[in-house]
Amino acid sequence: METEKRLPPKILKEIKEIPTIPDVVVKVMQLTRDPNASAKQLTMAIANDPGLTGNLLRLCNSAYYGIPRVVSSLNQAVMYLGFHTVRNLVLTCSVSRFFNPQKRIYGYVKGGLWYHSVASAMASEQVCKLTQNNLRDSAFTAGLLHDIGQLIMGTSIKDTAETIVDLMKNGGLTELDAEEEAVGFSHVELGAVLADQWNFPVELIQAIRYHHHPDQAPDASFLPAIVHVANAIVLDLGYGVEIEEMKHPAKPEALQKIGLQPDQLDELKTRVAELVTQNAPNFLAMAD
Repeated sequence: METEKRLPPKILKEIKEIPTIPDVVVKVMQLTRDPNASAKQLTMAIANDPGLTGNLLRLCNSAYYGIPRVVSSLNQAVMYLGFHTVRNLVLTCSVSRFFNPQKRIYGYVKGGLWYHSVASAMASEQVCKLTQNNLRDSAFTAGLLHDIGQLIMGTSIKDTAETIVDLMKNGGLTELDAEEEAVGFSHVELGAVLADQWNFPVELIQAIRYHHHPDQAPDASFLPAIVHVANAIVLDLGYGVEIEEMKHPAKPEALQKIGLQPDQLDELKTRVAELVTQNAPNFLAMAD
């Protein structure tokens, strides 16, 4: 991967030492990409992990999914929600363990990065409802994981975190430019390398790599622009954010790419705020 060439050996070593995602997640992702996979195969794969099953059912029964009856089994979850939504829930439950709620990442309050990630997942899904509805499931995942590189960055360069914040607050630099100035690379590069290491689909890696600059993504890829807009909305709403300099408006080219009108942003912002207020606690509890 081209990005790896820019990363110091120490950082690459740390990335390679990060635990791989659980086998059950790998299996679920494989099954949900296989048009011949059955609901029975999917439920059997998840059922091998009782803890995951319990957390998944708890999220299934949250107001976010609006299921009219209590879901008490994996079979019911798959029947009501479908393969891809169940995959999103499996991923949410599994990656939450990396987001220690007691950990402070620069630019965010304690535990704020997970809050931001959950809100971005919901926002990405809402952006798709108005634009590229066929990408809703992928967008949720991309929104959830778009800043996974910042988690690594915040853990690996603790001594430089204050410098990054200072460059943003007093130097007028953007988040990516401040990271480049302080350590020579950015969190989007780290995230893309980790996603590649986890064998995530190319479109998800691109969303992570280019969500700050969707204009640099391959022309056929809509996810970077979707996540870019969702990220801007969530940052504007302030979920988990500690400093104002983290915020940035959605780029006009990103809006144009996905066919979203600027006057639709206020509607989206209101809807996202409602969803996050009502539903975030159930998702945030995954990281406790």
